[in-house]
Amino acid sequence: MSYHIPSDEQVQKALKKIFSKRRTINSQIRLKNLVEKELKNKDKNYGVSSTRLRNIAINSDFIKLEIHSREGDPHKTMNKCPVCGHSFKNVKNLTIYGGEVTIAFRCDNCGYWTGKKKRIPTRYIFQVKKK
Repeated sequence: MSYHIPSDEQVQKALKKIFSKRRTINSQIRLKNLVEKELKNKDKNYGVSSTRLRNIAINSDFIKLEIHSREGDPHKTMNKCPVCGHSFKNVKNLTIYGGEVTIAFRCDNCGYWTGKKKRIPTRYIFQVKKK
């Protein structure tokens, strides 16, 4: 069975329609299934990857993302945000000797953060932003 790739605008429209009926969707898989169901028409079978759907939702102006995580390997380095792929900003603190030390990493795009104990995303909760 083949599928077609919808445009970002088509995915945005589907998200708006879904979130006009629901305030919260408790998993990325559930959101993906709802979006694909909304996009289906009699001519085409649309498919959208979870990563692409998450990024479109993050960049929309009406969806707030809540990220649940577990502890990961503290020795593993992360160069990019595992949620959206953007680069991290260092969160620094001053030492008592006047130097700086990085205490955490934060993504300005999606809100993900991690510290010495690396946080691995496990669940995404999508909610309508309050106005």
